[in-house]
Amino acid sequence: ATIAEASRLHDDQTTYTANLRGEHAPLSKGDSSKSLPTPTKPTSAVAKSVERMFGTYERFGETAATAGMSCRNFVKLAKDCELLDKRLTVTVLDLAFAKVTRGANRISYEHFLVALELCAQEKGCEASELHAKIVASTAGPVVTATIAEASRLHDDQTTYTANLRGEHAPLSKGDSSKSLPTPTKPTSAVAKSVERMFGTYERFGETAATAGMSCRNFVKLAKDCELLDKRLTVTVLDLAFAKVTRGANRISYEHFLVALELCAQEKGCEASELHAKIVASTAGPVVTATIAEAS
Repeated sequence: ATIAEASRLHDDQTTYTANLRGEHAPLSKGDSSKSLPTPTKPTSAVAKSVERMFGTYERFGETAATAGMSCRNFVKLAKDCELLDKRLTVTVLDLAFAKVTRGANRISYEHFLVALELCAQEKGCEASELHAKIVASTAGPVVTATIAEASRLHDDQTTYTANLRGEHAPLSKGDSSKSLPTPTKPTSAVAKSVERMFGTYERFGETAATAGMSCRNFVKLAKDCELLDKRLTVTVLDLAFAKVTRGANRISYEHFLVALELCAQEKGCEASELHAKIVASTAGPVVTATIAEAS
C-alpha cells in the first residue's frame, strides 16, 4: 500500500477546529434555525467594561443614532481585541452573527454575548477568556489612515498666495464687478518717472496713436521690470487688467495704478515697492531679436 506523506494539518490535532475535536457542531449557513446556546455572563469584575465596549463599537462609524451593533462593527471589535486566530476567522464571525440575528442586521447586547459564546465554542475556549480580552483592549476602535507624503507647496507657507495667507480675496474671472481698491499714489519723488514709464509702454509696438495701455504691454512692463514671481504670475496680471478695465481693452494711467495695487495685494507687499522697481528699470521696453548668421 502507499504510505501517505506526513501532513501537519492532519497529524497535528492542535490545529483541529472544535468540530474535528468532537466538541460541538460547526457553524454553517444552514444552522440559523437551530437553538442558540446559553451565553456565559461576564463576571461582576468585567461586566460593566464588556457592556461599555459593546456600546462603543455599537456607535462607531454610525452617522445616525441606531440600536444594536452591525456585523461590520462586530468583526471590527473582534479584530481590534485580537480574538481572531486560525480557528476563529472572519467567516466564523459572520456565521455567528447571522445565527443570533436570524435575519436582522443588528444585535443587542444579549445577542452579542450569545455570539461570543459561539465564537468561544469555535476557538475551543471559555467565553470568559474572550470577555477578558475585550476588557484588556481599553483603547476602543482602532482607526487607520494613510499619512500623506510631504508636499512643499502645501507645507511651506512661504509659497502661499495672498489668498491662502488670508490677506485678501483672490482675483478670479468672475470678480470684475466687485469694487476696486483705492490705489496707492506714487510718492512725489517717483511719480513723474512712473507716469513716464507708463507712457513709454503705452505707445510701445503700436502702429497708430492710441489712448491707454493694452494688456500685452501691461504684461511686458511687469516682465521687463522684474515684477513677476511665484505669486504674481502672468495669469494674475491678466485678471488684474480685466478687473480694472471691465470689458475694455486698454487702461488709463489711473487704472494702471489700480492694477498695480491689485498686483501688490497678490504679492503680499506694498504698491510702493512696485513703483520703485518700475522706476529702477530706466531702460524702457526690452526688445529681443534673432541675429542672422553671416552669409
